[in-house]
Amino acid sequence: MAMEGMDAGSVAWVLTSSALVLLMTPGLAFFYGGLVQGSNVLNTMMMSVISMGVTAVLWISIGFSLAFGSGGGALIGDLGYAGLAGLESKLWPGTSLPALLFVVFQMTFAIIASAIISGSVAERMRFSAYVCFICLWSVLVYAPVCHWVWGPGGWMEEIGVKDFAGGNVVHETTAVSALVLAILLGPRLGHGESEKPAPHNVPFAILGAALLWFGWSG
Repeated sequence: MAMEGMDAGSVAWVLTSSALVLLMTPGLAFFYGGLVQGSNVLNTMMMSVISMGVTAVLWISIGFSLAFGSGGGALIGDLGYAGLAGLESKLWPGTSLPALLFVVFQMTFAIIASAIISGSVAERMRFSAYVCFICLWSVLVYAPVCHWVWGPGGWMEEIGVKDFAGGNVVHETTAVSALVLAILLGPRLGHGESEKPAPHNVPFAILGAALLWFGWSG
């Protein structure tokens, strides 16, 4: 049922954009999976795929509320939207979009952000450890930074910071986190100085890059 004030064109484009951004995550799986050795391709690709499930559940449960809740202050939101409470039949403030569609669109960025980090730990981190890490990271790092920049009352939003494509929220946050993880884990074991591991599957990497490029349109 149409909501009063909802714009069909905006809804159609944000639905399309959500699908395009979500497509980037399996694209990232192909890209990373093609660049590692054959013995690590499954683990590397599943690090991206699992983000689509784990991050989505956390985002719906508490992540969105911590990022976009208006009652928490300048550093983090409140739990007023936990479990998407009260968003079923309203427009998101300041837009002509259903609130749940706004949730989904923002969720796709949270998913790809968690997946990006996996590239820094490829062939160096167990799958179970990575799942535990992204569970903590998406709630303790991504959601607060998202609130700073995009959330109501966030301190960066209040001083006029504009982030139209996730440069601060997604790319800077994942870049710093990935660098810290790479430093903590150290170099890959079993690779001698004279050994140069070859990519497992170059066509996979090219396919992944193409999907990422296409999905960037979202």
